[in-house]
Amino acid sequence: MSTRAPSVWHWVSAGLVVSLAGVGYDAVRAHPSRTLPEALRPYAASFAQGSHKQPSAQPARPPAVQAAVLLQLRDCSGNLRMLHLLHRGPTRARLRLAVMWYVGPLADSTAIRSALPAWTSMIPLRPAPRHVVQQFAALGHTSTPALLVLDLEGRVRLATQSPRSSREVAGLRRIIEGLTWIEEL
Repeated sequence: MSTRAPSVWHWVSAGLVVSLAGVGYDAVRAHPSRTLPEALRPYAASFAQGSHKQPSAQPARPPAVQAAVLLQLRDCSGNLRMLHLLHRGPTRARLRLAVMWYVGPLADSTAIRSALPAWTSMIPLRPAPRHVVQQFAALGHTSTPALLVLDLEGRVRLATQSPRSSREVAGLRRIIEGLTWIEEL
């Protein structure tokens, strides 16, 4: 039996394997979310943390369903009717637009922000991650603007394109009101 000491190459290759394993572990930890609810979660979580800062004299607000919009600069020329639906009457208190994702160059963000309604100024406007665009496409939404609404448990309840007619606007308003109706106990 011969006991040969490991050569330098054995140690170098062992070090390389350990390094690659570390890189692989970091890549898995940093892996972006792959579903729309996972992509929306960081924005919904920041809202939940901010909602704890309400003065105690005010009654607690009912929980709000979370929503997101996928848009691009060319949509801002009048194709954002659904944003007005999200900010009407009781829907405004029951639904929270957590993020607006946009498709296009980073430079478009300034023009998009200036074309949006004033009430959206506090809503994050972020470039759409590739997997978000792919998930919308998998649901059949290959054009913008598109709306995503989650229920209180964080499941996708609605994904739709912007309405094209006044009849569709009225129908979408009813759907959104139905999704945001929360039974008070």
